[in-house]
Amino acid sequence: MNNITINNTIKNIIISGLALITLIPLYVSNSLFFPFITGKAFAFRIIVEILFVLWIVLILREKGTTVVGTDRSVAPRINPITISITVLAFIALVADLFGLNPLRSIWSNFERMEGWIMIAHLWAFFMVISSVLTTRKSWDNFFNVVLVSGLIVAFYGLLQFFGVSPTHQGDRVDASLGNSAYMAVYMLINAFIALYLAITKFHPTRVVYTTLYTASFAFFSFILFQTATRGSMLGWVAALIVFAAFYAIFGRKENGQSNLTRGLAGGAIILILIVGVLFYSNRDAKWIQSNKVLSRLANISISDTKTQARGFIWPMAVKGIFETPKTAIIGVGQENFNYIFNSHYNPKMYAHEQWFDRAHNVYLDWLIAGGLLGLLSYLSLYLLSFIFIFKSDLTVGQKAAFVGLLVGYGVHNIFVFDNQTSYVMFFIVLAFIKNLRKGSDCMLIRNADQKPTDDQIVLRDYLFLPIMVIVFLVSVYFINVRPILANKALINGLRSCGSSKTLSIEPFKKAVGYDLTLSNQESREQFLSCATGVINNQSIPLDTKMEFYGLAKQEIEKHIADVPNDARIYILAGTFYNSIGDLKSATPLLEKAAKLSPGKQTIMYELASNYMNVGSTTEGLQIMKQAYESAPENIVAKTNYVAALISTNNEAEAIKTFPDDKEIFFDPKVINAYMFAKKYSKAIAGYQALINKDPENMEAYSPLAYAYILNGQDSLAIETLKKAGNKFPAIKAQTDAYIKQIQEGKFKNQ
Repeated sequence: MNNITINNTIKNIIISGLALITLIPLYVSNSLFFPFITGKAFAFRIIVEILFVLWIVLILREKGTTVVGTDRSVAPRINPITISITVLAFIALVADLFGLNPLRSIWSNFERMEGWIMIAHLWAFFMVISSVLTTRKSWDNFFNVVLVSGLIVAFYGLLQFFGVSPTHQGDRVDASLGNSAYMAVYMLINAFIALYLAITKFHPTRVVYTTLYTASFAFFSFILFQTATRGSMLGWVAALIVFAAFYAIFGRKENGQSNLTRGLAGGAIILILIVGVLFYSNRDAKWIQSNKVLSRLANISISDTKTQARGFIWPMAVKGIFETPKTAIIGVGQENFNYIFNSHYNPKMYAHEQWFDRAHNVYLDWLIAGGLLGLLSYLSLYLLSFIFIFKSDLTVGQKAAFVGLLVGYGVHNIFVFDNQTSYVMFFIVLAFIKNLRKGSDCMLIRNADQKPTDDQIVLRDYLFLPIMVIVFLVSVYFINVRPILANKALINGLRSCGSSKTLSIEPFKKAVGYDLTLSNQESREQFLSCATGVINNQSIPLDTKMEFYGLAKQEIEKHIADVPNDARIYILAGTFYNSIGDLKSATPLLEKAAKLSPGKQTIMYELASNYMNVGSTTEGLQIMKQAYESAPENIVAKTNYVAALISTNNEAEAIKTFPDDKEIFFDPKVINAYMFAKKYSKAIAGYQALINKDPENMEAYSPLAYAYILNGQDSLAIETLKKAGNKFPAIKAQTDAYIKQIQEGKFKNQ
């Protein structure tokens, strides 16, 4: 096999690998933890690593051949977009290394699979694809492959829409991406790539192609709307308006556009605006509010964001990042928004997710990760892309399609964070746009047209190539293989934890034994959850419980050493110790959590409960009061405060504080507080009120019977249990057993 054949084979393998990457959105690895995320990420990384090595090999082998300096060469050509992406990757690295948690910034975790490792792989992917696909024809062919993958995912979404296949999160279409927002942006980008190809193939002799691509655009758009992702829907509308406006403004008869098509584009804008006005005017109509998609779109309002999580976390993000000049300039590193979120937590967020690790805005995420330098570098990708498109030889319609795509993607990113699939699609688009203008040869491969000497060939084949293979194998093992093994060990541990018959600590020991930044958080947190159930299970032997306790204690200490300023591990560890009765160990951890995130009520509840259980009643009551006063409208905080007052014999204070809220004294948590305070008559009245309000409330009968027993009213307890047994046949055997125990006096002196 001669040199040219070998080089062509390597190039074809690279192109096949690039095509394979477009199919990754279809891949779901059910054998891994976070199956919609981790499998795709590991697949992308491994393929990119292989392609990058082959690309370097091919560059070295091209030296002195006839392809040097031609479109067939795979040598990188540097232009402003290449530089901008490289600068972004470098700024991200510097920000990560000098950020709040460098290791996590580099490696991320199983839930996200991002960090600088992903940025590095995206950069490598961009360098390969932008160097290998250099002609318009090769790009059109590649876009066809992209659309084939997109159509398969879209058809999966269609099956979910018709109820043939189940969705994975709620009732919104998510296909093989497992998240409706991820699905939406994927459909958005595919839709406008299809629109670009429809315009490209537009010709009287190619009506079939144009029709197919136009139908694909419509199909992708339909599935996008079935995700009910509002940011993406707004992005699609904005993209369509910009597309039509661009065509209407820049289309010229001398450039092949007719006044008729320009007029149609302008008319389309007017039609979209009219439909928008009519839709908004009738947003409260029954036919809109009864439709899942239309109602979500209709309920968008500026005032509504104040009650949405984004209305809280965006100000937190801005405030946190501009606290110091350093963070304003270079940020806090990737994967570190949780530090800002915890320290600046707004108590009014009580009804929302308690552990945000993203600002749900790509621009704010880059501001947080890389400061103003990172944000400006990221925005430069859009600016340069627009410049490249405007100055390219694309037709006005083709330009309009890609300008619309970037605008739609940019609007989407205002409301959602990026993920690997959207990043890859974005970098594919950037690579295409980059090749709209020629670049200069990289300095490292200057004079590549000179034929290599025999000594250079020996060095290439017997030194450089073996070293590259070794580096490749080492990187694949440490970046992918070990994390995959840790992930599988975690899955095995969770499966073993599901039943006392299969219970084993060994898989968890194996998972945490890898001690990888990428896997540690999930491995340790999931183990704590399992250990809680094991230790509180009366049927499990003591030595097994002690083994789980020992490993839990060890991993808690390790994780605190890894992330000493992360409130999450302190509250999780403190809750673990609280739940197993090790109150002394829980106290300092919960105190630290409260210090790191002073406004979070969930931490206050746990700490107050701990204080009250160890006898520090005054301190516990004060914290419950603080939690309530931080957001008086928070019914949970209010109920907890009332329960705390009653359980500490401060019922008069509770009644005085909430004289107009009689219902709260019949909340199950408050009734339990009466039981704790041994005010059984009040507890009995509470349980009776619950049953009167909802006679089908099966959970209220047994506690009522127990309250009667403690109040010395056995006959009423038996009567209550008989009533429950007759009303709920499923628990009759249990209630009969309780009745027998009462009659035998086994509940006396309790």
